[in-house]
Amino acid sequence: MKKIGIAGLQREQIKAQIEQTQPGLFECHILNDMEAAMKVKSGELDYYIGCCNTGAGAALSLAIAIIGFAQSCTIAKPAIQAKQDEVEKFVNEGRVAFGLSVEHVEHAVPMLINTLANR
Repeated sequence: MKKIGIAGLQREQIKAQIEQTQPGLFECHILNDMEAAMKVKSGELDYYIGCCNTGAGAALSLAIAIIGFAQSCTIAKPAIQAKQDEVEKFVNEGRVAFGLSVEHVEHAVPMLINTLANR
């Protein structure tokens, strides 16, 4: 079972989206951003999902600092929805920290989770 740390805004909604999209496939942990990033870095968690108003600032700042810029990405920004080909590209590149803005949780999280499930 893959483990995901969820940080930032809309954590409960993100967790519910994950469990609805791929029931029983992911173990979700609601944590603060520092804890989630450190657990991904140490290998205790497989992925980090952060959510804020922009999808890039608070959603990913500690993940970038702890996990690294090369393993982090923003999948959805204000007024810019996640795109399947970009999400697949990020996952195939080995990215493990994903940021998104609050208005795209219902669209972006299922796309990301289905992509991670097929990896």
